Amino acid sequence: MEYSVQLTFREQWLDERLRFNDFGGKLKYLTLTEASRVWMPDLFFSNEKEGHFHNIIMPNVYIRIFPHGSVLYSIRISLTLSCPMNLKLYPLDRQTCSLRMASYGWTTDDLVFLWKEGDPVQVVKNLHLPRFTLEKFLTDYCNSKTNTGEYSCLKVDLLFKREFSYYLIQIYIPCCMLVIVSWVSFWLDQSAVPARVSLGVTTLLTMATQTSGINASLPPVSYTKAIDVWTGVCLTFVFGALLEFALVNYASRSDMHSDNIKKQFPQNEMEHSSSIDPSSELLEPDGSANFAMQQQTHGSNPSMTQHHSLPRTYQQDHHHQQQHHHHHQLHRHQRYHPNRSPSPTFSLLNDEDCVAGRCSPMKTTRHHSHRSSARSSPSRWPSPASSASPLDTPLRAATPSPIAVPISSTTSLPMSATISSKTRYWLRKLLLCGYPDDARGSARIDYIARYAFPFMFILFNVLYWCIYTGHEGDNVGIEK
Repeated sequence: MEYSVQLTFREQWLDERLRFNDFGGKLKYLTLTEASRVWMPDLFFSNEKEGHFHNIIMPNVYIRIFPHGSVLYSIRISLTLSCPMNLKLYPLDRQTCSLRMASYGWTTDDLVFLWKEGDPVQVVKNLHLPRFTLEKFLTDYCNSKTNTGEYSCLKVDLLFKREFSYYLIQIYIPCCMLVIVSWVSFWLDQSAVPARVSLGVTTLLTMATQTSGINASLPPVSYTKAIDVWTGVCLTFVFGALLEFALVNYASRSDMHSDNIKKQFPQNEMEHSSSIDPSSELLEPDGSANFAMQQQTHGSNPSMTQHHSLPRTYQQDHHHQQQHHHHHQLHRHQRYHPNRSPSPTFSLLNDEDCVAGRCSPMKTTRHHSHRSSARSSPSRWPSPASSASPLDTPLRAATPSPIAVPISSTTSLPMSATISSKTRYWLRKLLLCGYPDDARGSARIDYIARYAFPFMFILFNVLYWCIYTGHEGDNVGIEK
């Protein structure tokens, strides 16, 4: 790392051998243009990398000799000087560059350099640097000791502050725009695969190209710079948006596969899980059931009907929950009515409702739990022979009516469970901003990414600027 400077260098010393008569003040000084004709200090710039004199139109140098032997040497030179920089906070850094002047062969016993009293360094008022601002400068001494002796040295420390506006316009704002453009894919349709892939790949390649251009203009260093953190995180966000689409595509194909399976077996699954056979309402734990038998007696009034509930065996239902319900009702009945046999369930049918063999029950009398234990007392049931109607009226089979089983809601959840559920609800509303509950898996990923990616990027910006602007004044170079 280096910097270039163009300066007018002046030094003054006393050589008593060059005294002359000024003729009563009429002669102020003598001017020479050949520096080799007088003795000069062996000064050199210790951190110089290259330099040259200016010889257009004439050599920009002069030597003035005053009557009392004082010599003033002035020359205009251009120098390229080395400046070791600490780039950990780049481009939010401050750098200190030095200009060192020392004696090459004369030790401090023979030659000592001193700064002029007053204002030894003058800076032009209209000094303008494209990427830096010269905040201040300090003068100091830097005598060096070697095996051959101690040599006098002077130095000027120039404190530069890097102009951030250039990097804000050229680096930070374009990177933010690329990251935001990569989020547009979250609002595109899941089936728009070419659009989302091209958007993600384009932003990723653009971000990688910009990162390479930034690093090409900087010297290779072994530590991480502030700009590396910024570009690395931005590149990670763009790459994460591309990976998010890959995850959405995978979830979308999984949803399509699930839909295809549901389309192949739609009714079987639903009927097995939700529908109940009306005859299963009358099933007993041992497979027996009650149903209405009909018997017709000739010569009786056909308008008079009587129904008796007779036992009949059905195929046992193997559903686990239905068997558990029957056993539970049987246990409750035997517990509270140990000496009482359950009464059979019957329903009264209206003759006007019986049309074409379809009858509607007018009233359902006993609870299902009383029928479930009817098998425990088979002697209470009338036999088929004694079930004939005394009025010789035709008996019709009564269609079993659905039994409404009341469900008790007296059980209450614990207070901690209620509070935790409410807390999760409000956190979900607050963080997900009305997240739709019926969204599919792939839609959920896009919906969450729309809020998660901007939130994380804003959080990163807050941490980034707080950390690096807070340490901005700590980095002022490594050489003093």
